[in-house]
Parts: sequence; C-alpha cells; structure tokens
Amino acid sequence: MVWVITGVLALLVLLALPAKAESADYETTLDRLGRLQALAEQYIEEKNSGDDPIDLTLSFTRVGDYNTDIWQLTAGTRDGEFEKYATDADPDLWDLQGMNTVELPNGQGIDFGHLLAAMNLVYRGMPIAGSWGGDCMQLAQVYAGQASDADGYASLMQQTFAIEDDGSASKFGDQDLRADLDSVVAGSELKSGSNVADVLRNYYTNLTDYDRCYQFIAMSFGSMNTSDSEAFRNKVYSTMTADAGMQLLLYKIGMWSSSGWQVDADAEPALRGACNELADYLSRAVNGEKVKSASSTLMHTMAGQALVDALNALGDGEAASAAQSALEADSGATISTSSGDAVDDALNTATEKLKTDFNAQAFELGLLVLGAAALLGMVVCIAMLISHRSKRNR
Repeated sequence: MVWVITGVLALLVLLALPAKAESADYETTLDRLGRLQALAEQYIEEKNSGDDPIDLTLSFTRVGDYNTDIWQLTAGTRDGEFEKYATDADPDLWDLQGMNTVELPNGQGIDFGHLLAAMNLVYRGMPIAGSWGGDCMQLAQVYAGQASDADGYASLMQQTFAIEDDGSASKFGDQDLRADLDSVVAGSELKSGSNVADVLRNYYTNLTDYDRCYQFIAMSFGSMNTSDSEAFRNKVYSTMTADAGMQLLLYKIGMWSSSGWQVDADAEPALRGACNELADYLSRAVNGEKVKSASSTLMHTMAGQALVDALNALGDGEAASAAQSALEADSGATISTSSGDAVDDALNTATEKLKTDFNAQAFELGLLVLGAAALLGMVVCIAMLISHRSKRNR
C-alpha cells in the first residue's frame, strides 16, 4: 500500500511541474522574439488598445516562478488573449516560455527565461528585485542559520555562487548571474519603439565580462572605487535593502521586520554575505578599477509609495502602515522614492488587478495545503525507509 501511495504522489508531483521548452540556439531564440513583438504590434493595432508591445512581448515569456502573484503585482499581469492570438498565428512561439539555457555568441550559457523576465521588471522601472537582489535573497535563504556573521556566510556561499550551473545545483550560479547583470544593462536600452531582439543582438555582439560588469556597476551603484572592498560591499548591500521592491520580497519571506520597517536582525548577516560575494565578483571582473558613472545612467527604482500600495493590495495593512511610517520619517534613506511614471502605472494597474482577483486568505490556505502535502510525502518516505530496513534485518 505504501508503494502505491508513493507512486501516486510522485505522479502528482510530476504532473504539477511546468514543462520546459527545449533549449533553442541563440539566433532561433532572437528570431522568435522578433516575430513575437511583430505580432504584439499587430495585435495592438487591431484592438486599438494602447498596450505596450515591449510589455506584451516580455510578459508573454513569464511562466512558472515568474508569474506568481508578486511578479504579477510588480511586472504586471500577462495578457491571455494576446497569448492565444500569438500562438495561433505562430505555434513555435510557445518555445519562448519556460526557457532555460541559451548559448551566447561568446560561448557562455545564460538562463534566458530569467533574463527576459527580469528585463520585464527593468523595463517597468524595477531593476533590482527581479534580478540580482532577488538572487542575493535566495542565496541568503539557502545558507540561513549556517554562520554567525557576513564573512562566515560569504565563505560558505563561495561553494555555489557563480559556479557553472544551469540552475540545478545553485540558487545563484553563473547563468543566473549573467541574466541578472544583462537584464539591467540590456534592459536599460529598451525605450518606446525599441525592438527587444535587436537590443539583445547589439548588446551581445563582442560582449566581455569586463564590459558587462563595468556597465552594470555604473548603472546600479554609480561611480565606485571597486578596489575599496568595504565601501563597495556596503554600497551593494545598502542599494539592495533601500529598494522598495526588495523590501516587499524580503518582508513576504520573513527577512524583513515590520517593526521599524527594516531588515530582520537574524537575516542581516546572510544578506550581507550574499551582497559581499556579488561585490567581490564584480570587483574582480573590472580588475578593481574605479568605475565612472554619469548620474543620468543610474537606474530608477520602485517608489516607496508603490510599496505601500502593494502591501495594501496583498491585504497586509499592518505592514503597509509600517512602510508608510518609514517613508514619512525618511523619504531618502529608508525607502527609495525616485520612480518613473511607468513604475507607478505598473503598480497601480497590478494593484487593482490583485484587489479583484487575489484572495490573501485563499493564498495562505493554499500554502498550508502544499505544506501538508509535503509533510505527508516526508512521512511516506520515512515509512518506506523503516520498512526497507526491517526487511533487510530479517
């Protein structure tokens, strides 16, 4: 009986997993992106909807982990009608969903699905939460409780940070890292009227790690002396934790405290360790040079008021009040307040969508059900192990 239950559970798990598209080569992928955007423009013209073709193109690719309620709240909800329109016209476009590794012209691999999803957020004016900040957070989660200070965490994280990996062994492997950096730099080139495929093709022509990292540093942190390790590490950490999008993510996973609206004390060492690893990697990539940045190249981030609105949309009035108090107490240091109209529009639209469609209690109940299923699976596995050992001892 145990074996039957186990088999059923395994089958259910397999059926629940999203199917990944087969890896496509670089030129095939860009060609599909170009065709997708052309259909987006055609769709908008036929509907006279006023939608953004870049938004439709990038959001089409977001599935699975990139289409959760938090992603919908920040990157916007996907257009199911456009998805049907595009795939009816060109079924090959399904392969742009669930993408993993694509080999770039320089021979490096990149998580292309992650790249496009993060670019969607960058285009919306949120360059941290969906890219490097989110991955630093995940890395901190993996190692939480295994060290006592940032240096200890950084030492542990060296085992998996930026290692050659397709996402199966590391939460922040080399393919994730490239997607994070490239989404910021290439994503910043997307303007109204841009062609996503052309922007990526131009960006990846003769790209080196030095160029990638230099541009990323200039856009994300401004002018920096990367050989000043302590100052650079602190800048990376403060930039991440000052971002309102990151505060939302950290709060939802318990690494941010509503008391004083700040990083949870227990989570801080691991988060600092992850940021230190990223800072040290970037410094090595640019040979410890001084990076020069014009103020006009710095990326804007999610506004503090948008964070308050997002928390209200998720039904967490207490956290929204704490964030509002922090915003009013310090409009510059605690919560980022610079944000383009695109960010505010995106959050307003997504907030209204979630107010209509998102039931926080149902969401929490769903999590409890999943937790119970996981616990049942663990009990079954233990029973199998005991049964197996009992048979061996007979």
